[in-house]
Amino acid sequence: MIYYNRLPSSNTEAARLAVDGVEEGITVVCREQTAGRGQRENKWLTNPFENLTMSLVLRPSLAARELFLLSKAFSIAVIDSLSGFGVEARIKWPNDIYVENRKIAGILIEHSFKGNSLEYTVIGLGLNVRQTVFPPFDIVPTSIALETGIMHRPDDVLKTVLDCFLPLYTMCNSPIDEHKTLTAQRYMEKLYRNKGFFPYQRPKGEMFEAEVVAVANSGELILKAKSGETESFMFKEIAYAKL
Repeated sequence: MIYYNRLPSSNTEAARLAVDGVEEGITVVCREQTAGRGQRENKWLTNPFENLTMSLVLRPSLAARELFLLSKAFSIAVIDSLSGFGVEARIKWPNDIYVENRKIAGILIEHSFKGNSLEYTVIGLGLNVRQTVFPPFDIVPTSIALETGIMHRPDDVLKTVLDCFLPLYTMCNSPIDEHKTLTAQRYMEKLYRNKGFFPYQRPKGEMFEAEVVAVANSGELILKAKSGETESFMFKEIAYAKL
C-alpha cells in the first residue's frame, strides 16, 4: 500500500508508478482526490477521508480479447465485499456498482500497451463508505453508512475488497477455461437488470426494450430485443434508460 493524503487522481499516480516499474499488486490509496475520473469521461466526486479511493497496479497475462474478465472479477470482488458489510449490491454494466437504483461505487480500468503486448493495467475504485450527504447528481448516490447505519473504516473495506479479488484474479490468469467461465457466470448472476426486458437508449435517443443475453469477455453487452433480434454493444453505444 502507498498512502497519500491528497492526489488529483489515484489512477494517474498508479500509472506513473507502473511506468517506473513497480511490482504487481502495488495499491495507491488516496484520502482526498481532487480530479477523480470515472467511466465515459465522467468525474468521480467524493468527500475527503470519508470514502475509499484506490488504484491497483496489475500485470495480467491475458489476451486483449479477454481483458474485460478483469472488470468482471473486480466487480464481483466489490459485490462480495459489500455483502460482508451488510449491503446487497449488483453490477451495472460495464462496472458500476448499484444498490437497487442507487450508485455506491464506480470502477475505472485503464490498460497500457507496448506494441501488441499489455504492459500494465490499473484498476481504480471509488466506493462510498461513510459519506451521508452528497451534492445533486443525475444518479442517486448511496454509501455503506446510508444503507446500514454503520460507519466502517475505509481501510477495512479496502482490505476486504483486495482479499476477495485475489482468488478471482488468479482464476482470470488461469490457463483453465473453466475458471474463466465461472468468473463470467458469477458476473452474470450479479448483473443489474439481468432478468426480463428493460428499456435501453441508443446514442441518438432511440429507445427500445431488450433482455440481456450475455456479456462477452471482450466487454460487449449482448441484448435480445422483443422481436428476437440479437445485437452487441460496446460501452458508449448503449445506455440504460430510467424506469
